[in-house]
Amino acid sequence: MTSRPRARSRARSIGVIGGVLAIALLYVVVIVLYAAGGRIEHAEASSGGEGVPLELTLTPVDIDGAASTMSVRINPTDLGSYSSDDFSMDEAVHVLVTGTNGARTIEYGADEVVGAETVALTLDGFIEQWPFDRYTAETLIAPMRVDADGQGVPIPYVLTADGRVPGWNVVAEAVSTVSVVTEDGTITLLGVQFTITRAASTVAFGLVLLTLMVIAPVLVLTAAITVYRGRRKIEVTMLGWIGAMLFATIPLRNFFPGSPPIGSWVDYLIVLWVIAALIAGLVIFVFAWLRNGPDGVAAAQSAGDADAQADASDADAGSDGGGAGGGE
Repeated sequence: MTSRPRARSRARSIGVIGGVLAIALLYVVVIVLYAAGGRIEHAEASSGGEGVPLELTLTPVDIDGAASTMSVRINPTDLGSYSSDDFSMDEAVHVLVTGTNGARTIEYGADEVVGAETVALTLDGFIEQWPFDRYTAETLIAPMRVDADGQGVPIPYVLTADGRVPGWNVVAEAVSTVSVVTEDGTITLLGVQFTITRAASTVAFGLVLLTLMVIAPVLVLTAAITVYRGRRKIEVTMLGWIGAMLFATIPLRNFFPGSPPIGSWVDYLIVLWVIAALIAGLVIFVFAWLRNGPDGVAAAQSAGDADAQADASDADAGSDGGGAGGGE
């Protein structure tokens, strides 16, 4: 008989240890994925031409899926043959940037200190598919100098994409477009195509939150059905617990990384049904409480009194038997 309790205790201990190890493993996986993610795959291309080219580095700094924009910093890292002091241009240079909300021109005036400029590229994608949403963006970068006729003439340059955006996976691919014959030789206009997805750590974080959200109504329904079937005592304080679970759903929903808007697929697939299940649990518990009204309370009390009398009778019978045994 003693082996069964020991086996049950051992099984419980193994279950607890297994649960702790699973949580620890999940914790480590999320941290490792976060540390390893966000790095942009390096991309570089040269336009060709003569002389030392102008080097431009594109660094994504922020991605907003809700607004469908990506902020990119354009930084002249090497001014090449167009500067004699590495700080300012010897002549005015205009950098044409497409892929924004309308083409934009960044102007670097002659003898002016050159600095980084930030532009907002337009993304093509649907945040409603969170956390598996995917975006693309393409931009053309073309630095030009102004000739004697006031026309823009492309100059030799090198285009590089690099950096890190936490929470996102960004793949940058340098692309070549049209070629233009200039005094500096044949210049190929360059662009960068970005493919953007959420990092594995972000997806894992979102799935963990969704799992926790699903567990809440399971617990509520289990407790409510158990009480309704009369297998557990009715505790009115459970109404507060169920209500707290219900009102905690919305803050937990708003805590999703990336803040998907209301009406996304995740709401139709999970959040709506979590709220419905929590309200169903609340209704079941209220029905159980109403059913256990004054009549139910009296019946429960009489049943309790009958059980108490039965226990007292058993105790008296046991004491009498013990006394008779002692007399013999």
